[in-house]
Amino acid sequence: MQNVKNLNTILKLKSKLLTIKANTPLSSTFRRINKGKNLDFVYVEKPQNTQMAAVLTSRLLGRKFIWIQGFSNPPIPNLVEKFLLTQADKLIVSDIKNANKLKRLGISRSKIQLIKS
Repeated sequence: MQNVKNLNTILKLKSKLLTIKANTPLSSTFRRINKGKNLDFVYVEKPQNTQMAAVLTSRLLGRKFIWIQGFSNPPIPNLVEKFLLTQADKLIVSDIKNANKLKRLGISRSKIQLIKS
């Protein structure tokens, strides 16, 4: 898993982390988020529309957690993916090239965190 150091520091703080794997469907993602009690962080490994939509829907329905979207190579998003990426609390990227790609898409610099693997 990429960014293991950051995830380990989150876990050391006694926080509850839910990791969403790459091929998890929308219904399963939504169910896992809503069944999780006192979630502090939701980490989505791969940027797929269905997973990000489930996280955003949960947040709109009142669930309180920090959404961490991680990827090593951000996709060229369509309108829906661009909207979903702008709603993430923190975006973790692996190099400056990918961070610049997100900045060109209009995502705030304060949301982008560069972490060398």
